[in-house]
Amino acid sequence: MAFPNALISRNVDVTGDVSKVVLGDGVAIYGPSVIVLYDGGGLTGSRLEIGEGTFVGEFANIRTAGAPITIGAHCLLGQNVTIVGSNHGTRVGVPIADQPWVGTGVEIGDDVWIASNTIVVAGARIASGVVIAANSVVRGDVPENAIMAGSPARKVGERRP
Repeated sequence: MAFPNALISRNVDVTGDVSKVVLGDGVAIYGPSVIVLYDGGGLTGSRLEIGEGTFVGEFANIRTAGAPITIGAHCLLGQNVTIVGSNHGTRVGVPIADQPWVGTGVEIGDDVWIASNTIVVAGARIASGVVIAANSVVRGDVPENAIMAGSPARKVGERRP
């Protein structure tokens, strides 16, 4: 795995198709962390793109799970952040392990701070300038410059000049 303009700690475990990873200049990913790039469960869109100058803290868990994950430029992801691109289906009568995967991935804009122990679930669309408080669970659309907190994360404020 060669990303000459990015820093990836030795103890970052990247599994799956590394050709589906695009890292901008100055990206730093610290470990131990896990990045998983597998298609499956009927989904075939695994891809991970991280924009320039973004920092990913230790113990990150990033799993494309058949769907794209895009993280913008100049973002900060604290320790123990989990981002997952899809979920298992939940239909009655089919064991969870046998359910097809569902999800459209995750999009994170530029200049976003996701604090420690946060989970970002499939389908989240986080606009630029957002701050996510520690221990939050993010789903759905998050508007630009919002400050979010909780499980599920709710808007508690807004960044201002």
